[in-house]
Amino acid sequence: MRFSKSLIALALSTTLAACGGSDSSDDNVSNPPPGDDNSGSSTTVYTEGVITGFGSVYVNGQRYRSENANIATGNNPAATEGDLKVGMVVSLAASSSNNGEDPEATDIRYEEHLQGPVSFIDREAGIIEVLGQQVVFNDLTEFDETDADTLAVGDIIEVSGYIDDNGDFYATRIELENDETEMKLKGTVSALDTTAQTFMLNELTIDYSSAEFDDMTADDLEDGLYVKVEGEAFDAETQTLVATEIENKDREFDDIDDADEVKIAGIVSGYDETAGTFEVNRYTFTVTDDTEFEDGPASRLTNGVRVKVEAEYDGEQLNAKEVEFIAKEARQKTEGQVTAVDADAQTFVVNDITFVVDEDTSYLDTSGQGARQFNFDGIAVNDWLKVLAVVNDDGEYLALKIKRAEEDDREGEVKGIASDVTVDGMTVAGISVAFADNTEFEGDDEELTVEEFVALFSAETDIEVEVEGDYDGDVLVAREVEIEADDEDDEDEDDDNGADKRGKAEFEGSVESIDGDSVIVNGHELRFTSNSELEIDGESATLEEFFAALEVGSIIEIEGVWREQTYIEVQEAEL
Repeated sequence: MRFSKSLIALALSTTLAACGGSDSSDDNVSNPPPGDDNSGSSTTVYTEGVITGFGSVYVNGQRYRSENANIATGNNPAATEGDLKVGMVVSLAASSSNNGEDPEATDIRYEEHLQGPVSFIDREAGIIEVLGQQVVFNDLTEFDETDADTLAVGDIIEVSGYIDDNGDFYATRIELENDETEMKLKGTVSALDTTAQTFMLNELTIDYSSAEFDDMTADDLEDGLYVKVEGEAFDAETQTLVATEIENKDREFDDIDDADEVKIAGIVSGYDETAGTFEVNRYTFTVTDDTEFEDGPASRLTNGVRVKVEAEYDGEQLNAKEVEFIAKEARQKTEGQVTAVDADAQTFVVNDITFVVDEDTSYLDTSGQGARQFNFDGIAVNDWLKVLAVVNDDGEYLALKIKRAEEDDREGEVKGIASDVTVDGMTVAGISVAFADNTEFEGDDEELTVEEFVALFSAETDIEVEVEGDYDGDVLVAREVEIEADDEDDEDEDDDNGADKRGKAEFEGSVESIDGDSVIVNGHELRFTSNSELEIDGESATLEEFFAALEVGSIIEIEGVWREQTYIEVQEAEL
């Protein structure tokens, strides 16, 4: 079991100092008079999780007062709350006087999990590769200064998130950092070669021959050690990073027995049903007879699910008191104007759909109001919102992410169960969708005519679709309509890289090899036809012109369709 620096010790020292009283205050919060808790007792908390909002700081659904917190971000030990952003995964130590007030954060730390140049983007599968590491993203990922459509090979990004059950990263936040030159990543050492002075972090070779070491020496390196590596010299061809600094991140839980509560959010891995243990963010938890499960039965606990775990350390192991299941993906995406708000029920209405919020709902204001402390209390009738949601076990539409924006910023992207389907249009996520002559329809592994698409609904009505288009008033005129794959199908059809070899393919990467008419990009075979629409630097090109300009190392962006789960038939490509 591992513990990120000794935050608990800092929490305890701050708690003792606070026993003498404090005159500090936070927005909308005042400290109670001394003695209000009638006991003077306090609780220490250590938590790791994603920031979902501000005023003060919300982590793992809990509000932590942050006016007196020591805040560090990356290499900045004297950061402020203004440096923290929604989507960052932070570690936080706090204390509570057990009087009903929100806990007071004593220490908040943020470190990016990965920073470096993008070498491959699969937009359809939601996969990015950076420094030989695979990063998975989805609609819940918060993008800053870029998005999934504009991100390009060569861009430098900062990634925050969780390690998933495949050892890859699930990104909760991706920020463009093209002004940066330093590359950073955390990972587990493997294939250590002390003679060559190299080791591997997943698919990346680390050359540590000239590195400085922090909280360790070169002699401490061993397979299985968890480290953070920084460097600036990166060879994309050999996937080698020359390290300038290596820091030991494999610290023990020195003071974990002093923490009254441990709360960790992340993705389950290493689940052992027989032993009753599982891992989240490299912490090992034990399920006991007293463990309570929320938003799902105990049988749902398995590798790959996203959870929040509340635990206690008994001197030997972390015993899970409560395991709460958290949705990893949104099954509905809509955007529109708020028509009603019910503060008591914690609900609001958009497009005639009533959404409910809970403590894990994430909030962000990108409108002209630009309110940093935007949360449910800030939602008002006539606000324009983008809402990502799932249907919970009670049949309610649970909002996972709420973004306030302007009407002109509507994205024209919706997702949900299609209803009232005709050859003229349908309704999705409460939005009227119209079909045009040029609307493209995608099935599981083929293009469909509008008649074939409509025919699917005569036998099965609960079909989830994703629509992209442009608004004509309140009607979304569809450019593309894609049938979303079944969750079970996704698991069955995933290849070794996690990419779904079915349906639409859309990615950008570097050409690895050319063999006749076959082109390989990131292990994927591309096949071109006479119908492929081709461009070179934005200018139309024939197939012969395109292949004449193509060479190993060329950056190519493609849209196509998987055929026979083996190769991609290219519909559009730009060199």
